[in-house]
Amino acid sequence: MAKKFFQFNIFAQCKRYQIPAWQCPEFLFFIMGIIIIISSISFYAIGERYVSDPRIVALIVMIVSMTLLVIAFTITRSFEDLAEANRMKAEFVNIVSHQLRAPLTNLRWATQFLLSEDFSTVAKKLSTGKESEYFDIIKENSYRMEQLIDDLLTITRLKDGRTNSKRTKFSLAGITKGTMEECRAIASASNLSIELNEDKNAPLVFSSYPLIKIVVDNLLGNAINYSNGGGKIAIKIKSLPKKVQFEITDEGIGIPAEDRKYIFEKFFRAKNAVKAEVYGTGLGLFIAKLIIDQMKGRIWFKSQQDKGTTFYFTLPIN
Repeated sequence: MAKKFFQFNIFAQCKRYQIPAWQCPEFLFFIMGIIIIISSISFYAIGERYVSDPRIVALIVMIVSMTLLVIAFTITRSFEDLAEANRMKAEFVNIVSHQLRAPLTNLRWATQFLLSEDFSTVAKKLSTGKESEYFDIIKENSYRMEQLIDDLLTITRLKDGRTNSKRTKFSLAGITKGTMEECRAIASASNLSIELNEDKNAPLVFSSYPLIKIVVDNLLGNAINYSNGGGKIAIKIKSLPKKVQFEITDEGIGIPAEDRKYIFEKFFRAKNAVKAEVYGTGLGLFIAKLIIDQMKGRIWFKSQQDKGTTFYFTLPIN
């Protein structure tokens, strides 16, 4: 049991930070804990030998232990900041090498072809409108990079507190209807119907309108993207004690059981989503949870693979 605890809490964390064990905050805290225990025992033994009053001995041991504890906390906190910076740097390198490589390669290939001397010759041989496929490649991959950059900027602003997080009273049903209208065309193209069932007596929520708009956009966008084509997306808005609940259900590919615990992690995408070749940055749900947590709400989901998924979130009314 002790071995399992040690491996899980120290080595797993060091692996997450992608740094050597001696630089890992958890490992340093463990070592400092041992030093504090040994120091306390040593000072107690020395005090017992040279100081007759046991209360003075206890006071000395307590002062030494508290001093070492403060030093240990300061050191490990400093290393934790450095480790987090190192992890973020590694994440950024991963983004550049994986998330951006494919669209950049496609852009370069399409652009080189369009700028080549042979383009006019080849274009004449292509059927009418065929050459526009290369412009579509440029447009699609430019959008992918723009979406990724927007998501990364949103995360940075949320963590730095630089977003428009001013809270006001607004209708969750109203913001949902606006998003539904924006997505109506793309849903129709996929033979999807979007239905809204709202509690007419639902009170206004007290939250940030721009941030909640991002959450609703992400959840509805995912429901459309991960549907198999055809079927419906059902949205419900319910009034609960001191809060309002939003839920959205699709009939799509669902989430495999083994992937569900990672679904709100940054850059994570379920295996069946990758296999279905549906494009995504792996940041939408991470951003949604970040926003809902900041707004003092709660977000969760239920899913069955190949049958669909329901996402829920609640927001306070005051």
